[in-house]
Amino acid sequence: MNTNKTHYKYHITLRWPGACRNRSLDILQERPDLVEQMNHFRVKAERVCKLIMKKKYRIDPNHNLNGVTIWLESGQDVYEFIIRQPEFDWEIVPELDVVNSLTGEIKKWEIVYTPAGITIA
Repeated sequence: MNTNKTHYKYHITLRWPGACRNRSLDILQERPDLVEQMNHFRVKAERVCKLIMKKKYRIDPNHNLNGVTIWLESGQDVYEFIIRQPEFDWEIVPELDVVNSLTGEIKKWEIVYTPAGITIA
């Protein structure tokens, strides 16, 4: 067990593949093929994070109907993850959550794509 306290300041959600989106729990129970696809997608996300993240990250083990939740320590890693979406053929929910380390309060920011890059608004 890791006793090192890491402060994961940023949190983004990676959308499930198209076939798995907007599925109810009942449908997922009836369709093990979709659950298997979702599990493979989580493994892919883990592999990519190992490759591109410079600082610590954590993939939330709880299933989320929107997608895979990823917690990150570094703002540079967040930027890298967002900007490289086309390379890995996936899409994030265009929202970035930032945790205040003193209060624990989470502030939500919208990720806006522009011709010049991305803006957090």
